[in-house]
Amino acid sequence: MHESLTLSLTGNSTVLTANYFPSLNVYEDSEIALLSLQTFNSFPNIINAINNRLKIEVIPSKRNKYKLHTFEFCLEEGCYEIEDINNKIAKELSQVNNNYGTQLAFSVRIDPVDFKTYIKCNGILQFNTPYSIAPVFGFKKIRCGPFHEARRSDKAVNLNTINSIKVLCNIAHGSFNNQLPSHSIYEFFPSGRTGTKVVQSPSNLIYYRLNKTDINLITVQLVDQNNNPIDNFNETLTVVLHIKRHGSHY
Repeated sequence: MHESLTLSLTGNSTVLTANYFPSLNVYEDSEIALLSLQTFNSFPNIINAINNRLKIEVIPSKRNKYKLHTFEFCLEEGCYEIEDINNKIAKELSQVNNNYGTQLAFSVRIDPVDFKTYIKCNGILQFNTPYSIAPVFGFKKIRCGPFHEARRSDKAVNLNTINSIKVLCNIAHGSFNNQLPSHSIYEFFPSGRTGTKVVQSPSNLIYYRLNKTDINLITVQLVDQNNNPIDNFNETLTVVLHIKRHGSHY
């Protein structure tokens, strides 16, 4: 019978599982807490297959007024800051201009005060097409432009659907998500930029009662505020748990 246990789980997924044989036997009044969590901020934001496309229509010049080009740029699902999106589109635009002799220009930046975006573009933005990135930028899904002077978005940038990351543990109980019982033992949100190291080491541990005394399987999973599974693009995740008897300091 164990009075105190430290369990470390590591893997390249947001679902970590450990099987124990023989089983770990603990007391009926045992409880569990998160000691630490380490990973990298690679949690995907709102850029996905339904809002990752930008179409720009070239305005015909006097020399080629009968020649019309429309170019579509598609972002891969992943983790982006506004600067990342701007740089990726700028790189692809450069290639388009070289290949077709066009002079398309596009830039997007974010206002750090109210998080609305500013867009400049010398072409026509077809924000009204399927899978448009317009809502991510805070713009309406309409055909607009050109914006030779920076045009301010109607709404704040919508770059992240994750408001909170919950750490679930299948052998813990005593927490609730709204009115429903939950296995959550910790919540956090990464404060650093995309790609930075995430280290969570609670200074005040919160312990939750166990729902079993014979432990042969532990599963830890990261989900969002709505209990939807989240991805981490195969970055290493390490979670350290502590099990002890209620009232014990060890």
